Amino acid sequence: MNKIFATSCFLLFIALFSIEKAEAQQRFKAGLVFGLNASQIRGDEFAGYKKLGLHGGLRATAMLKDKMDLIIEMLYSQRGSFQRLPNNPDGDMKINLQYAEVPIMLSYKDWYIEEEDFYKVQAVAGFSYGRLIEATAVASFHDTEVEKFNVNDYSFTVGADVFLTKHFAIGSRWTRSINLLYNNKKHNENLDGLIGYFLSFRGMYVF
Repeated sequence: MNKIFATSCFLLFIALFSIEKAEAQQRFKAGLVFGLNASQIRGDEFAGYKKLGLHGGLRATAMLKDKMDLIIEMLYSQRGSFQRLPNNPDGDMKINLQYAEVPIMLSYKDWYIEEEDFYKVQAVAGFSYGRLIEATAVASFHDTEVEKFNVNDYSFTVGADVFLTKHFAIGSRWTRSINLLYNNKKHNENLDGLIGYFLSFRGMYVF
């Protein structure tokens, strides 16, 4: 099912990028996303969005109504957890996670700029599927458990964007995993279960 889902999203992007009819171009838009994640993991014994990572990829928008869009993105996303441990001989605590991520969101737009024909702000909400590409851990309680981390991540996400021009926007997202990254009841009840959170700060260019 995950392969079918990923393939379908990929084919959708190919279709959107290859559309040539003028009417279709008015209804569909493609774009680029680039930014940073600030992430944390509940269950790692530390707090704070201290793990920074890259966040970026492709974006497709289908205009459903005048103020409502369907947005699908295909992103590379670095997440995890970080905590400085100055007196620890093993160094700082790090959990590094690399994902291929596909968010699917609905947006509601407002503040229409008539002279330039675009909406200045939009709120977004939806769900995201992430596939874990690589995981490493250093100086954490889960160092020996990374091979048991869940490769599938299901999340919900909310956020907002401000369009500075018709083509360029800045925005933020808050994303929380629905399922566990590490299921302690399944693998080791002496350890805590892990679940991920992250904030994204991003720029977007819409063609």
